[in-house]
Amino acid sequence: MAVRYSAWLRLLVGLLSVQFLLGVWVSLYGTFPATSNVVRAALYRGDPVLSVHFALAILLVVLGFVVTLLSFRADAPAQLRWFTLGGFLATLAAYEAGVELVVSGFSSALEIFVMAAAFLAAMGFYGVAQLLAAGGSLRGDSPSRPT
Repeated sequence: MAVRYSAWLRLLVGLLSVQFLLGVWVSLYGTFPATSNVVRAALYRGDPVLSVHFALAILLVVLGFVVTLLSFRADAPAQLRWFTLGGFLATLAAYEAGVELVVSGFSSALEIFVMAAAFLAAMGFYGVAQLLAAGGSLRGDSPSRPT
């Protein structure tokens, strides 16, 4: 069972890394639509990198939810459950900050910062969850360590 969790978590960390880099690119070089229907313009008529960033955000929320549900099965370790939940909530916070940024007309530096911080937190949570899913421990008591 741990192999499945580990594969899902590797996918999430990889996609979060891509999402973070896309977000940095959009923040530095992207062009933002100037229209009243910002979401539609961002998806269909805006910068293609912004459109991919937006679509990947939705995918990350869905995948995070699926991984969290999988981790709350009876056979998953308790620590894995809480770290996947933390990763999902951080991803959700980043998504919400992105939505708020779009609503503000792409003019809120605070929302950009919150998105970046939440993505880094999600990567940390999912990274620790990946360690746990691979059989690691947070206690530091390795069976191979001399006593």
